[in-house]
Amino acid sequence: MQNKINLGIIGKNFGYNVIYKSFLKNKNYKIKGFCFKSKKTSKLKIPNNIKIYSNWKRLILDKKINAIAISSPPATHKKIVKFAIRNNKHIFCEKPLTCSYNDASIICNLVKKKKISHMVNYQFTNIDTFQFFKKKIMKNLKISEIYLNWFINIKKRSNNNWKENHSKGGGIIFNYICHSIYYLEFLFGKISSVKTKILIKRRDKIKTLKGIIFFSKGLSVKLNIKVGKLNNKIYPIHQLKIFSIKKNYILESNLNSLYDKFKLLVDKKNSKKTSKVIFKEKKRKEDFRIKPTLKNSRKFSNWILKGRIESPNFYDARRIHLIIEKINSSSEKNERIYIN
Repeated sequence: MQNKINLGIIGKNFGYNVIYKSFLKNKNYKIKGFCFKSKKTSKLKIPNNIKIYSNWKRLILDKKINAIAISSPPATHKKIVKFAIRNNKHIFCEKPLTCSYNDASIICNLVKKKKISHMVNYQFTNIDTFQFFKKKIMKNLKISEIYLNWFINIKKRSNNNWKENHSKGGGIIFNYICHSIYYLEFLFGKISSVKTKILIKRRDKIKTLKGIIFFSKGLSVKLNIKVGKLNNKIYPIHQLKIFSIKKNYILESNLNSLYDKFKLLVDKKNSKKTSKVIFKEKKRKEDFRIKPTLKNSRKFSNWILKGRIESPNFYDARRIHLIIEKINSSSEKNERIYIN
């Protein structure tokens, strides 16, 4: 068994600010290479012993590197992942894995023939507040209703930015809701069907996803997701409300900055008292994505070093792509669509 995993990172922004800073905290890795498309790296504090590549193929072909982390734009993921599989590299990929269910299936078919560890960085289930709710609250909770409200304010919009373009792996579905699909199944079980509608306001270009996601255990969640230049009446928030017979619980982040953490609130029914915070993470001036990504990096290293198959992996990502396909189909056909 090897002692250190030699890692190469592909992608500059998220790659440096989250992937690099997360993997540095894990002693199982030695970061050997970084690949940037842009030559502007003056603001990045990268040691001289880390080799900088301008071409991702050369990084993957480096025999000293045995694992890669991909955080380039999603439209590039398929070709990078396929090349890495052919060259027997372990692969840690930022979400979404690809831009379609078909492409995700192609990758899964390729990887199952190889002895390669693989992971996709769905982070929310690693957040301490989600873990606390799942382990401490969910056990004996008789849920009656679930609501997901997620309002994202984007002041500056760019048609050239992949984050705003569904076909390039961005938009309201790939850039946001894919996270919700993963953590909803983590909390409430398998999704069995969807009845959704995607709406676009031409004037202010706000994209809205509304509808219901149904679970195999009989529960359902009502969606209200908005992305765009929000008006003054709508405040940015990421909020999951879980109503039960005696108490209501709220998982919530105010989205003021990347330092904002989730907290868990509770209120008793028929009580005039305001909601009480029962769990929140300690305040630290660190990007909230680093800690959950670090946890995924540990799962990834466990797989490589100890042979333990971990999630979220490529097969989990393929399922998310399947559900995304059904959400889009439901919106187009205006009917309830069942998950195979």
